[in-house]
Amino acid sequence: MEKRILVPLAEGFEMIEALSIVDVFRRAGVQVDLAAVADNLQVTSSHQVKVMADVRLADCIGTDYDLIVLPGGIPGAQNLQQSAILADLLKKQNSENKLYGAICAAPAVVLEHHGLLQGKNATCHPRFADQLHSRAHAGERVVVDKNCVTSKGAGTSIEFALELLGLLMGEDKKKEVAAGMAIEA
Repeated sequence: MEKRILVPLAEGFEMIEALSIVDVFRRAGVQVDLAAVADNLQVTSSHQVKVMADVRLADCIGTDYDLIVLPGGIPGAQNLQQSAILADLLKKQNSENKLYGAICAAPAVVLEHHGLLQGKNATCHPRFADQLHSRAHAGERVVVDKNCVTSKGAGTSIEFALELLGLLMGEDKKKEVAAGMAIEA
C-alpha cells in the first residue's frame, strides 16, 4: 500500500523546513499532499518565496494520512495554529496512533497549543522552548516520542525529514534516500 503524507502550508511558513520534507519523501516515492491552509493555492514563505500547493487543506478532510508534518516559521506556525481543520486532522491522527511531527516554532505554537504534546517529550526552536510544557528535551535536534516527532529548526530539516522517513518506510529506504543526497544516515 502506497504511503501518503500531508504537509500543510500557511502564509509565512519556513521554506527549507517544508520543502525538505517534500523533497525527501518524494525521493522515496511517497505521495505528498502539499496543502494550502487558506483558499489560495499560492502560499508565500517567511522569506517571500511563493510556493504553489497541490491542494487546499479543506480538500484533505476524510483522507487517511500515514504522517502529518508541520513546518515552522513565523507567522506560518501561528497561522497553522488558527486552522480548525488542521487541529481536527492532527487530533484524529494522534487518536489513531498515527505519526505526526513538527519543526521549529510549530511544536510549541501548534502541537502544544492543541494538547498534542501531552505526555510526550519534544523539542523546538530555542526561542519557543519556554512554551513547551516539558523542556527536558528542548535542546535536542530531533525527538521521537511514541507517534510524535519534533525538531529544532531549519538547520535540522534534512535530519528531521530522514528520521520521519525511516519511521514510516524503514531504515533501508532512509539510507537509500540519504545516499542519493550524499548524506550519511
